[in-house]
Amino acid sequence: MPSPTGTDLQVKRMLDGRYRAKFEENMNDNVIILGAGSSVDAGIPLLSNFVQTMWEIASRMKFNGVPLKDEDCTIFQNAIKVRDELDHYHGRANFDDRNIEDILSILTFNLYENKSSDLNRMNWIIRAIERTIELSCNVKFDESKNQVQEEGNSIYREFWQALLKYDSNHIPTIISFNYDLVLERALFQLFKNWNYEVNSKFNDKYISINYFFKNLKKLTYKIRYQEYTTSDFRINNRGSTIEQANREEADICINLLKLHGSLCFSKENDEIIYPTRCANKPYILPPVFNKNTSKLIEPVWKEALVSLRNAKNVIFVGYSLPQTDIYMQYFLKSGLGPNNNLNNIFVFDQVFNKHADASIKMEERYKNCFSPQIHNRIYFVPPTKNSRYDNSGSFEHFVDILKGAPSELLF
Repeated sequence: MPSPTGTDLQVKRMLDGRYRAKFEENMNDNVIILGAGSSVDAGIPLLSNFVQTMWEIASRMKFNGVPLKDEDCTIFQNAIKVRDELDHYHGRANFDDRNIEDILSILTFNLYENKSSDLNRMNWIIRAIERTIELSCNVKFDESKNQVQEEGNSIYREFWQALLKYDSNHIPTIISFNYDLVLERALFQLFKNWNYEVNSKFNDKYISINYFFKNLKKLTYKIRYQEYTTSDFRINNRGSTIEQANREEADICINLLKLHGSLCFSKENDEIIYPTRCANKPYILPPVFNKNTSKLIEPVWKEALVSLRNAKNVIFVGYSLPQTDIYMQYFLKSGLGPNNNLNNIFVFDQVFNKHADASIKMEERYKNCFSPQIHNRIYFVPPTKNSRYDNSGSFEHFVDILKGAPSELLF
């Protein structure tokens, strides 16, 4: 019999004695896994055209016709310089300078030489990634403004509203591969709003966001009643607001596990961070094979592994399970392989609605990742009685089911 791994021992320890209560508190029957496709409705480019968007901004020094600030100009000019310096790789290696994963992987391995120039190159590319995401993102929120903010696509507020309406005591664990702050901003938009009928039942309750990131583990907020004055300064609207609270316990607990880092994750543990704002030096994990070597991100991966091993329903949204990402395939196998309670797997992706050949290949990738015994419980075009959309597999389609028939997806 093989010896248990370090991760197996950790899970066993969590199940034993004094760790049991904490383990049960963090466990959910449902896990939602979000890929890049889930952020498309926020205006953020997919990986396939991310670099193209980044270079267009850098070349024009404008975004949507608006000139960049001087600081952004410097960031993008240095990013272009880094790309040009990598051009000589083409002579001997199959390297795509239009692929963000290729660029980050090359730069990551160069760091092993401990040259300051390589570290500077990586930092400029990461900052250009952050600015590309921020400039593209249509979901905005500023915690310093004591007013209703609804800028951007409302589908993300509807996502949170649907989950809270279904069961606010057991919010699904959310695993995200995205760096952006769309979900955090949409959550704050929902609770700093004048929709009294929706939010009144949460007044005076506490809500926590737990990232499990070493420098940003758990944030707790209080939701309370507030009146807002409309633009004509005459009519008061009843609503709610959300404010930071110095408290551990919460009525609503959200586990948001961002495996590849986040724009609100800081490399420096002394920086005060708001989940809706970018850190000065954001922690972004390059897509190299050994992804969880950093002590900062390791607790996030461990929590994600435990969550998958105890989930009953797992929902993938906008994640194609690319064949090149061998690490994630084995991570999913390790997470779901020992799960005796796994019930259903749902896969939402717009490829099922647009490209027949690509959808067949995606189905094959998912089926190759899991045993034949559960193939009949993997739903690639999730069944629904309530969908009004032709864009089957989109994030909008996913939220539509959550709103109208959540029991079709959630255990």
